[in-house]
Amino acid sequence: MKAGIPHEPALQGKHLFIEHLAQQLEAMEQGRAPVKAVAYRLFSRRLRQAMAGYPETRLAASLAGPHPAVAEGLAVRFFDTHGRLPGPGGRAAQEIAAELLARLRQPAP
Repeated sequence: MKAGIPHEPALQGKHLFIEHLAQQLEAMEQGRAPVKAVAYRLFSRRLRQAMAGYPETRLAASLAGPHPAVAEGLAVRFFDTHGRLPGPGGRAAQEIAAELLARLRQPAP
């Protein structure tokens, strides 16, 4: 069994499906496969749906590193839940946005 694949049979198939979808998306994004709009949208939607029922900690531990599509999906999930981007970069972006809004709200001289 490949490293990172869960031992629970219920999650093994889902893990492999998520990995396959991420590989297909990344092949199109990196130019290794032709970009077909319908297929890209279908793979993106299926990846989002498959990730929704998979434990976030396992996604982060085993699939987010080698697959940027999974890492991006986790970032979107975090944003939808918390209203900001994850990690130090997210906090920095939030501070910059708050400063910008404060400056925009100041009356013009």
